[in-house]
Amino acid sequence: MSVTPPLYSPHLPPVFVLMNRAGSVGKTTCAVTCAALAALDGYRVLLVDADLQTDASFSLGWEGDSIPAGKATVHDVMLGTAKLDDAVVPGRTRIQAGTGEDAFQPIPGLDLLLGDTAMAQADGELVQEATGAFWLQRALRRHTVPGQYDMILIDCPASLGRLSVSLLVAASNVIACIKPTHKELRGVAKLLETIAAVQEDFADFDVRPELTHLLVCEARQSRSEGAVYKETVDSAREMFGDRVLPMIHRSVLVPEAYKAQEPLPFWSPQSRPVAEFRAVLSVLGFPKRNG
Repeated sequence: MSVTPPLYSPHLPPVFVLMNRAGSVGKTTCAVTCAALAALDGYRVLLVDADLQTDASFSLGWEGDSIPAGKATVHDVMLGTAKLDDAVVPGRTRIQAGTGEDAFQPIPGLDLLLGDTAMAQADGELVQEATGAFWLQRALRRHTVPGQYDMILIDCPASLGRLSVSLLVAASNVIACIKPTHKELRGVAKLLETIAAVQEDFADFDVRPELTHLLVCEARQSRSEGAVYKETVDSAREMFGDRVLPMIHRSVLVPEAYKAQEPLPFWSPQSRPVAEFRAVLSVLGFPKRNG
């Protein structure tokens, strides 16, 4: 059963932030796959690439020469030198070799707030501005219109610094992404502390992020791969109950799709991981539509 807190603004859809202080736990894969699947089902989606590695942008066809010179990015939006629309591009999937426009095909219904490796400086830059923590919340409130999007997904960096705090300020729902290990599960406790601190620090500013879901990624295919993995999942379910989303099992298709710059629903539409992500979307409140 999905748990959704009140929205921050009457016209904003649910804003899901995918977060963990560790890297390589499936945040980007989940963000890109859910965004592409939802768009294919007719939902209108904005994916915010706030990760320092810009992997979501790469996965959706934007890297190097494919980005027009002078194109605004999420970093420009953060600094206030560009509006949201200036930095939004269509999410894409590769259809042939090359880096030109003809190498990619837009995914209808999927917008991307273009990532930027300059976000590595964000923690230091945000501390210089008294209202810096509100940059994304302000951009979403001011520069989206009612009905423009059905959902907003935010791909986060592997840290809990000032940039991550600013992303929590913009969010309604926090999805903690973990691998099936006790170390990862213990890390969720630190994330909960950060969320509680944000709630307290920004209580007077309509900021109410909640850890509403936990997603176990790279789950093992069988118990023979290690009983400790099953024990971790059992512990997660005991701790978080129905907040634990359907698991995503480990698959070689994930790195293959990333390398090809084809989101999983395009790279292998009938695969097990795609079916699992469909189940995740359904719990989040975006079931597959008929037709």
